Amino acid sequence: MPGIEKLVPTLASLPRREYSDLIRQVDEQRRKAAEFDSADDWPSNAASRDEFAVWIARRHFAIDKGIVRILHLPTGAPVDEVRLLEVNALAQLPEDAPVEAVDFMPDIEGVSYSLYVADVTPRQLEEILGGRLALPDGWQLAGHQELSAAER
Repeated sequence: MPGIEKLVPTLASLPRREYSDLIRQVDEQRRKAAEFDSADDWPSNAASRDEFAVWIARRHFAIDKGIVRILHLPTGAPVDEVRLLEVNALAQLPEDAPVEAVDFMPDIEGVSYSLYVADVTPRQLEEILGGRLALPDGWQLAGHQELSAAER
């Protein structure tokens, strides 16, 4: 297998569509590997909301290498709901699009939390932090917890 120093220029020269397709394929393979690796690491129903947020963030960091930051937004959320703002450098989102939360809860027996994830680009995060782009209704940055790369 060629080394990284040879792969990077080759990948960089791919047409954008082929590169995007390749990244999607690699991400799918990483997802499958992460699911297999953590199948016996499922959280128990005794996990707190914060513990569950850390666990799911680790999985998301492992699965999607485009994610550069994850903010857990517990303030104002129901006690059984986890809200994650995921900053994805590879996301192809319109910069002026509204931020939308998606129900992203995996089916985990015995875990009763709801999981909502809103993907944003790094530029959109800057706009959110500057008060120029709104979070989904009811979401707020106050009291947010940044889940760092060290927790991967």
